[in-house]
Formats: sequence, structure tokens, C-alpha cells
Amino acid sequence: MSNFKNNKNFITKNYNHIFALILLSIYYFLSIILFKEIVLNPHDNLDISAVYDHVIGRFYNGNLEASNNFLSGTIKWYYIENILYPTNLLHLILEDKQFYFTDEILKKILPYCSFYILAKSISKNKFNNSLSAIVYSSIINIGKLFGYGMVVMPYFLYLLIRKQKLKPKHFFIIIFAGLNSSLVQDYLALLLLIPVSILLKQSIRNIKTIIAYFASISISILVASLPIIFSLIEIQETHRLNSDVSNIYLILSNTLNSFTIKFSTTGLKNLYPIPLFFLYFFILLFSITSKKKILLRLGFSLILLFGTSLFINLFMKNIIFLNFLSFLQGFNFQRIDRIIPLILSVMLAYNLKVLNKPYLKKFIYFLSVSTIVTIHASIPLKEVGKKLLQNNLKKNKHEEFRKNFESNISFIKISNFLLDKNNYQKGKLSLNINSLNTFDKYYKFGIYSSIKSIVKQDRLMSIGIDPMIAVMNDIKVIDGYHTIYPMDYKKKFRKIIAAELEANNRLKDYYENFGNRVYVFYNDSKNLLINFEEAKKIGASYVLSSFVIKSESLKLVKKFENVFLYKIL
Repeated sequence: MSNFKNNKNFITKNYNHIFALILLSIYYFLSIILFKEIVLNPHDNLDISAVYDHVIGRFYNGNLEASNNFLSGTIKWYYIENILYPTNLLHLILEDKQFYFTDEILKKILPYCSFYILAKSISKNKFNNSLSAIVYSSIINIGKLFGYGMVVMPYFLYLLIRKQKLKPKHFFIIIFAGLNSSLVQDYLALLLLIPVSILLKQSIRNIKTIIAYFASISISILVASLPIIFSLIEIQETHRLNSDVSNIYLILSNTLNSFTIKFSTTGLKNLYPIPLFFLYFFILLFSITSKKKILLRLGFSLILLFGTSLFINLFMKNIIFLNFLSFLQGFNFQRIDRIIPLILSVMLAYNLKVLNKPYLKKFIYFLSVSTIVTIHASIPLKEVGKKLLQNNLKKNKHEEFRKNFESNISFIKISNFLLDKNNYQKGKLSLNINSLNTFDKYYKFGIYSSIKSIVKQDRLMSIGIDPMIAVMNDIKVIDGYHTIYPMDYKKKFRKIIAAELEANNRLKDYYENFGNRVYVFYNDSKNLLINFEEAKKIGASYVLSSFVIKSESLKLVKKFENVFLYKIL
């Protein structure tokens, strides 16, 4: 009986945290229910992050030449930005899959805990604090390219607002987070915490805390970023230096698009845009019309932040990067908007505290929970929809839908397309929703083990298949997805796909102005314009394709299920 009472008391005291844990676990529960395993979003996760983590893991376990598998051996270990992160020590005890999910779960739980500490300094209402903390954790996990500085950023803001002097434990947390953060991805947002804290506190009496925080986070991130600094010094010209920084229209378009994604996320490619947009909209609206000065300051600071981001990208980049700091052209100053989720979540916490009309507060509750649920349900539900359409649309109509979807056409046109019965196959509706976007199925460990037994130490080029899958299976490649590599290699690889790029301006602009994806782009699988001789020159001996290739330059070696391995003659 006493155990029952103790359990009941525990639940009563921690109901808000239990509620938070349930909401943060929706993604995992829904995936297991629908697919019996956890489905993943490959974009920027399986196609680069997890593969880099695999190579880092091999490096920490003694293979100092692991990065040689990338891009014909042009990627050295110190080109890998996060190779010095202390969290990489987990590779000594965790396999790739375990490391991936451990890192993912930590980046959901720690932001919640971090923001909850900050929220307690704003309000005593446990439920409101938990809700705003879940919103923060959910929003920053929409895009996963961030270090642990972003994870504990709310805690840093708490220190800057509430502490007159930092203790050793505070320095430890700041330094550890900094050592696991990116100079390129995280630093600008972490620096912006200082003016935000002054804005909230309306005082700089804690100047010692500000200086201590600035020094600690700057030095630790600088140490963590030594590899990327060394790589920039060594590489005379990186692949990003030919970006069209003089194209005002392009910069304006990219800046607006970046802010729109961060602020409203209104694309059709996900399920969370509508509730997230309305949550952001009403939080901002309530803040700039509030009688509370702190909310007014936060609301207008958000507008100022966007203006600053736009100004930097439109004007300052052209002045700075065309002169002695040209090596920083790839540094995206729009990343100052990474502080937006924190500001909006703080505004949410304050609004929940000050709103005195029950119907308005319930409305915000509804929008908040809807946003959280749709964010975490987005990946599995999107995968269900994708599989159902793939199985039931006519083949040509499915391809048409896919192109329209990627082009972000209007919701009305998408709806009309889906409601048109003529677009579907006749017969019984197929409800098969088996997904290939799981960790094991995406990397096809079984198939690639057989491929590696043939390829051995030779290099592979992939067509119609993510080339990073080969690297995950310890196969050397000439293609892949990389945020930094030599311009010289980009020019050499371009010769392989030159004819394909000239036939498609969209692909040409993508490769020449972005270029992170060093892929074998093509327009028509039945009429490939790929130069296999140039591929052989930079090291490729084999080609792996998702379709049959008819070319005098290739000889079919073996078919593995739905992929074809060719030898370059």
C-alpha cells in the first residue's frame, strides 16, 4: 500500500515531466506502431551526419585513415568539423546505430531540461513551464544540424539573467557544451544570448558573468573548431568560393526562405507547418500588443533580428567576402536566426504567465500541443502518406506528384491532384506501408557487404543511390555529401557530369552555387550523359546504379536485388 502511495505521489509531483516525456516520445511510439521499427528522415541525417559519425567512430577506434574513403581520398581527418567533440568518446562503447539514437534522444531531453530551468525563473506554473520547454525542444529538433551549445542555450540564457557570478559547475557546462558545438552552425546564435539577456534583464550589472560566458563559450568553440580552421588554411580554395555572392536577388530569396522556414515553416513537405505558423503568429501578435514591456521588447527584437539577418546577407557579405575575408564566403551569417526558437519559446512562457483571459490561454495551449504533436508525428505520418501514394498512384502520376511536391506547388493544386480518381491505379487499395527509411534498411548492410567483397579496396561511384551508403559500409568512393572540400576536386568531378549539368540549368545552378552534394546528377536514366572515363581518372573502378545502364564504357559485374554493379572498362 505504501508503494502505491509513493508511486501516486511521484506521479502527482512530476505529472508535467511525465506529460513532457509522452509528447517527446510520440515519434518513436508512432513509428513502432505503424512500421514496427523507427523510421528516419534521411535528409542531412542518414545522408551525411550518421556517415560522418561512422568515420569518426572508426578514427577513435584506431583507424586514422578512415576519412580516406571519402572523395578519392581528398577529405583529411581535420576536414571533419566535429571530430574533436568530447561526445565522440561514446564511439568507444557504442555502435553506429546506438550512437545515432543516443545522440538524438539526448538532443530532445536536454533542451527540455535546459528550457525548463529557464522557464522556472519566469513562472511558477509547472505545467506552463513544461509546455514551453517541450515546444522549444520540438522546434529545434526540426533541423538536427546543431551542437550541444544549442541544446543547452536556454540554460546559458538563465545564467546570464540570474547569476551575478558563475560557479565551477557553470563553467564546466559552458565549456563542455562549447567543445561540442560548431563555430559555423552555432556560435552566432550563442553570442546573441548576450544582447538578449541584457534586453530581458534591462541591466548589465552582471558584466562579470557576461565576460565569463563570452570567454568560455568562445574559447571552447574555437578549440572544437580547430580542424575546420586548419582545413581552411590548408585548402587554398574551397568548393563554396564560387557562390554567387553578387546576385542580390539570389541572396534576398535565400534569406527570406531561411527566415520563413525558421519562423513559419509553411512548406508542404511536412505536417507541422500550419499549427507552428499560427503558434508563432499569435505569440508574436500577443507580444507586440501586450502592455508588458518585456513582451514588447522581445517581439520587436525578433523583427529587428530578421532585418539584421537580411542586411548582413544583402550588403555586408559583398563588402567583407570579396576582400581579405573571402575564405569565409561559405560562412552563412543567416544562422543568427537560430536563436529564433529560443526567443519565441521565451515569449510563449511569458504569454502563458500574463494572459488573464482563459479562452486565450486555452487557445495557446491548443496551438502548443498541436505543434508538438504534429512535429513529432511528422516523419512517420509523412512516410505513411509517401508509401500509400507510391503503391496506389499510377507510375507516371506518382512521378508527376513527386516533382510537384518537391517544387512546393500550392496546397490547392496538391489537393486537387490527390482527389482526382483518374490518377490512381484501378483495383484494390494497397495498404502496404513498409519503409526503407530505417537505419538498417537505408544502409543496406547485407547487400553492401557482398558488394565490398567484389570492390575490395577499389573506389565506387553511385548513380541514383546515395553514395554515402557505400562509405557507411567502409567502401571507398569518389562522390558524396560534404560541407567542405577542395575546389580543385569539384572542378574535376564536374567533368563527369558536365553534359548533364549543361542540359539542366537547375542542376547546374545547384552544383555550381552550392555544391555540397558531389553526386552523379542525371536527367534521363535511359539517356545518360555521364563521362565514365573522367570518373575513372579520379579513381572510380566500379559504378553502382539503381537502374540498368547501357554503355560501352561499363561491364555488368552482378545484380544485387534492385541495384546493379558495373566495372568501368
